[in-house]
Amino acid sequence: MNFKYSTITRTLTVFGAKMTHVFSNVGVGEIEELVINAKLKEATWRA
Repeated sequence: MNFKYSTITRTLTVFGAKMTHVFSNVGVGEIEELVINAKLKEATWRA
């Protein structure tokens, strides 16, 4: 799982195997928590 953070727009984009997660208005201290959140969503996704 890779992620990209923009300090200008404060947007975190997490690229997963099944989907891409986009979080807006994110502080630097929240990045790790949101990446874990995206991993849990990927693990529980049923397609």
